[in-house]
Amino acid sequence: MSTRVVGDLVFSSEDQGGGGGGSRSRVPMMRRPISERMSPRMSYLGGGRDGGGRSGGGRGGGGRGGGGGGRRNLEWDIDDADELAAAELKSALENRFAPNVDNQDNDGYDSDADLEPLITPDHPDYMDLDNHEHVLRKTDDGEFVFDDEAQEEQLLQQMFSPEDIAIMKREDIRGAPPSNDLDEDPYANTLEYEWYFNDICDVDNLQLLKPSTPKSDAVLPLKPHGPELDDWLMAVSSHPSKYMTMERNVKHPDSLREPRPIFPRDRKLPNEEFVNKYKGFLFVSGLVPDVEEGTGEVKSLDVPANVESVAQRVAKLFGVRSHDVSPASPTSAFIGFATKNEAKDAMVQKARHPLRVEHPVALKKYDVDEENMSEEEKVFIAASKAGKDSVVMVTGLPIELTSTELFETMFPPGTKLEAMFGPLSKDDYLRVSPTTALINLSSADLVSNALKSKAILGNAKVAGQRPIQVLRAKRERVFDGWTGPGRRFGQSKLGERLLVTGDVPPNEMYLSHNDMIHISGLPPNVTLTDLATFFQPFSADSRDVFGSGHIVRCSQGIPTGSAYVGFELPGEIKDVVELYKGKAIIGGAEVTIRPVKDKLLRRGVREGARPARSLEILENDLYNWERHVDPKDIEELEKLGIEKSVLDEIFVTLRHSNRTFGAMDQAMSGERLYQEKRRGAHYKILVRKYLKILKSCVATKEDPGLLYEAMFPPDQDVDLGLFDIEENRIKELRRKGV
Repeated sequence: MSTRVVGDLVFSSEDQGGGGGGSRSRVPMMRRPISERMSPRMSYLGGGRDGGGRSGGGRGGGGRGGGGGGRRNLEWDIDDADELAAAELKSALENRFAPNVDNQDNDGYDSDADLEPLITPDHPDYMDLDNHEHVLRKTDDGEFVFDDEAQEEQLLQQMFSPEDIAIMKREDIRGAPPSNDLDEDPYANTLEYEWYFNDICDVDNLQLLKPSTPKSDAVLPLKPHGPELDDWLMAVSSHPSKYMTMERNVKHPDSLREPRPIFPRDRKLPNEEFVNKYKGFLFVSGLVPDVEEGTGEVKSLDVPANVESVAQRVAKLFGVRSHDVSPASPTSAFIGFATKNEAKDAMVQKARHPLRVEHPVALKKYDVDEENMSEEEKVFIAASKAGKDSVVMVTGLPIELTSTELFETMFPPGTKLEAMFGPLSKDDYLRVSPTTALINLSSADLVSNALKSKAILGNAKVAGQRPIQVLRAKRERVFDGWTGPGRRFGQSKLGERLLVTGDVPPNEMYLSHNDMIHISGLPPNVTLTDLATFFQPFSADSRDVFGSGHIVRCSQGIPTGSAYVGFELPGEIKDVVELYKGKAIIGGAEVTIRPVKDKLLRRGVREGARPARSLEILENDLYNWERHVDPKDIEELEKLGIEKSVLDEIFVTLRHSNRTFGAMDQAMSGERLYQEKRRGAHYKILVRKYLKILKSCVATKEDPGLLYEAMFPPDQDVDLGLFDIEENRIKELRRKGV
């Protein structure tokens, strides 16, 4: 996914007047290339392209000081600042804001969380410039041309109140009084006084605006922003509280591993020209395939006419042109859109108004000569009691329809049809082609009754009514070398392959499990509980129903027949693979099981199983802070009135409430906050320092300390009676059991 971020705003320097003129308003505009705008350093020093700042020409009709100023030596300073921003700041900013290492294998795909963009697409401040409403065009050099007027108007509405905008756009604002005119009203109704001094409260000057609401004292995380210094400055200036936090997590290479995508074997990927032509993509499956009239075989996409037939049918369904469609199989295709928003709108529209197709499902008697039978058919017929006379052929089936779905639709459970023709199992079903299946009904009479039954024929048609599933598709990302200071950070670029929802497992789930398997061919009625129950014998601990399983669904929420199941401990997946050898029966249908493989880590190695600790060890580590200090220090503090229970509460609270002394200190090597320290060493140092400082702050009769002695004048004796009073108070509290 291509992420482009515009997270900062600056003010137009070309609208800043010289000594006696120029624009009267300070209008925000979108950030331009650094060579075309005033640098952050110069803007904070008070300079401008066409004016002298606060002490020179000012903004829009003069600043606080005299006019003039002009360019003078300012051009050299601006060029120098630009050079600084391009050279020195780039390295520092990459070191602070660059994403984590991109660890793809040679096949290139990285998941959505791979590079951890500073602003994700679901963030309200995310701007996709390829699809932005204010982008007029893109030049040959790759620069975006904005509709400045619309952009400025929108930003004004977002950043300022209507009253502030009215002040900024006023045409009747008088200029500042000349500096030598002492009789002029010093509180002239100028833009400077109304805008820049709006936070000054002067009861003698009614023309000044009331002060703005003071910022809160809350400690809030800094708003996501772009990678440059002025992005950070803008985020700081618009922070809603007085205090902010910034965080950078240390990640072990094991936390950066990536899953290899799993592609269906029959999916044909679009060519490079198609991928590069469009910005947004969708994947459509569940189409009715074209079949040969005589044999009923599905027509191959190797014939150009068949490809065009699929493209035209999909184009008609989605209102696009046929060359905007790239067939992936006889029943599926990719659709290209000019923008990602168009693809999203099409997916949402089809989710609200689902598309359905009807497959030409029909029943007929199985009448095939033995010489024309396949080996599988011969074995199937030989297993039936009455030979081929007891077998019914079902044609025109949806390719993704499972045996369980077909049986439950044609012979609904609990009905007379099931009692008459059932029960049927997977051994009574053989798929001889993608659209044709054989069902063994045990006798020729049952076959005759089934072909005459209107109920069964109607149920068979219901089995052919299927929804067209629409899924999101995106371009993969491929590794594109290392960047940043010391080539520490990996970077990626868009690849030429398209990935569909479900080709890779959810990243969070993948990283939280040691191994994972992919299951395909699941019936739609299989739930996460069914999967957890099926794989429980292979797990040492009780399975997490919702955390260790994921069923892939389309945009309508309909299961696609694929799922992922995670295993927490090493070796568990090995037992599954060895037992089932790629095939298993889940929900009454035969499914395919494939292990999800890791990509090769470009840096670092994957650790084995994380060390497990017993409950006794965990409890001792959490509550037994005493092992870090000398018992004599605890006894000394108790004699001074500081109970051990108070210290217990202090240190347990620190472990629970501050990750610095908890998870980040107890983490494995590579994930710890302080890599140079042993596990738990940071908390150990804290406990020792806390007791040491606590002892130094305690005053006694023998050593009252300078703080206590400072309560008395130099010529006055230090009264130590307060210690006796405090000692008696503590004794009384202990007597009462407090």
